[in-house]
Amino acid sequence: MKIKSQRDFVSGLALIAVGTAFAIGATNYNFGVAVRPGPGYFPFGLGIILALLGLVVFVTSLVKHCEGGDPIGTIPWRPLICVVGAILFFGFFLPRLG
Repeated sequence: MKIKSQRDFVSGLALIAVGTAFAIGATNYNFGVAVRPGPGYFPFGLGIILALLGLVVFVTSLVKHCEGGDPIGTIPWRPLICVVGAILFFGFFLPRLG
């Protein structure tokens, strides 16, 4: 199969990976039952739904034709570094500064 939309292909893979990771991480918690769900019930369900939506986006990228192939652009490094740096700064200094 040929990839017809690079953006949707990469987005679908990312959604599948994140959804699967959350579903696997939720298995460490107690599920409970449908009447009394435990702490792992909701994140497991959301992870599965996210992975299924990612699968839909992934399959769409292989079927739906986009003009020009919908290529992935360059990565905006400056905003990415600023956002990640701000999160790391906050996480590091929160316990120290209150």
